[in-house]
Amino acid sequence: MSPLQFHIFNLFFIAISQNVLLFILGLPAYFAVCQPHTPLATSDIILAGLVLTTLAFEFTSDNQQYSFQTFKRSGVLARNDWIGARIKWTPADAKRGFATRGLWAWSRHPNFLCEQTFWVLLSLFPLFAPDAPPFPSPPFTFSQFLPLAPAITQCSLFFSSTQFTESITSGKYPAYAAYQRRVAMFIPIFTPLWGLLLLVTGEKEKVDKLVYGQEEEVKGGKDQ
Repeated sequence: MSPLQFHIFNLFFIAISQNVLLFILGLPAYFAVCQPHTPLATSDIILAGLVLTTLAFEFTSDNQQYSFQTFKRSGVLARNDWIGARIKWTPADAKRGFATRGLWAWSRHPNFLCEQTFWVLLSLFPLFAPDAPPFPSPPFTFSQFLPLAPAITQCSLFFSSTQFTESITSGKYPAYAAYQRRVAMFIPIFTPLWGLLLLVTGEKEKVDKLVYGQEEEVKGGKDQ
C-alpha cells in the first residue's frame, strides 16, 4: 500500500467509517429504550442466555488461539487457566503454523463467528420484545430495517476483512489452502459437508492429513 493509498484508507475507513459503525452499534439499545418499559419477557431471557453462551465460546476460541500461539513461539506447552483451552499442541501443529484443533477444527474463525452472532442477538432484543413493532412487511421502508443495521454492517465488515486476512495467511502457510477446503470459514455445520464433498472426490484423506495430521513434517500445497 502506497502512502497515498494508506492516507485515503485511513481517512475513509478509520476516521469516518468506523465512527459511523460505532454509532450504528448503539441502535438496538436506542430502540429498546424507546419501547414501553415492561418486565423481562421470555424472549429477553432466551436471548440473554444465547448471548452469554456466545461470549463463552468466543472466550474459549480466543484462549485456544492464545494457547496455540504461545506454544508455537516458545515450544512450551503452558497450562491455560481456561479449561476449554487446555489442548496438547504438538510440534506438527506448530510446524503447520495455524491452529486446527479445538473449535478451530470446526470453523476457521470461531471467534469472528461469535462476534458476529453477538451483534445479531443484540439486534433481536428490540425486535422480539412483547411491545415491538410488527416485523417488516411490504411495502418495505428503510426505517423498518434499522434495528438490523448493526448486525448487517458487522457481518459485512467481518466477511470482507476476513477474506483479506486469509489471502495474506495463505501466502504464509502452504497448508492453509487445504484448511480452507476442509473447514468452513465461519459456520461449523458446513465443515462436515466439505468433508463429505472431499470424500466423494477421493481427496479427504490427503486433505485431512495436511490439516489435522500429527506428523512432525507437515507438507502443504500438494492438494492444489
